[in-house]
Amino acid sequence: MKRVLIGCGVLRKEIEAFLKDSDIECRWLEEQLHNEPDKLHLEIQEAIDAQTEADLIYLNYGLCGKALLGIQAKSCPIVMPRVEDCIEIILHGRSDVDALRCTSYFVSQGWLWGEDGIGYEHDRVKKKYGEEKALRIARVMFKNYQYLLFIRTGVETNDDRLKCEAMAQKLGLGIHETDGNIHLLEEMMSGVRDDRYIILEPGEELVETRFHNY
Repeated sequence: MKRVLIGCGVLRKEIEAFLKDSDIECRWLEEQLHNEPDKLHLEIQEAIDAQTEADLIYLNYGLCGKALLGIQAKSCPIVMPRVEDCIEIILHGRSDVDALRCTSYFVSQGWLWGEDGIGYEHDRVKKKYGEEKALRIARVMFKNYQYLLFIRTGVETNDDRLKCEAMAQKLGLGIHETDGNIHLLEEMMSGVRDDRYIILEPGEELVETRFHNY
């Protein structure tokens, strides 16, 4: 049985650690695709369409700003977590996630994108307009947050923490830390099937009600 995971690189280190001795094949898509939902949708569908010999495909995506709507299973079933985004994967089961979203910008090892950890878009703006203007723009973007919430999953290094601290200092934010995990994905890839997961049969398209009808 050929099983393939199509995934976002945000949780790549965590997933690769779990799959160290597994026969599941991984196809990783770029993290910055989240900045372009239409392109993310196309890239995921192309990755699915390319797996003509797979017997089962896993997605480590959620609804992701509705970028996944209309994704279609082709030659085999697709299984994915019933979540809004990666935050709900890594902090699955916590009752305070919605409250944390109001105050905190979430960061884990995989979310420290770009040279400064602020994101690839920040790097692009910095290259075009200079560091000072890019930082002003970033501070405006993060003005509604009070904290960076660093999520520990066991794959981070001290360098990751230092990068997070530097990012917080540049943005004028405080730092909190908490523990997270990818148990939701681990169970999915171990064969668990319950109402935490969505299964698309061949020919079926993903619709938004699948995330709410349970």
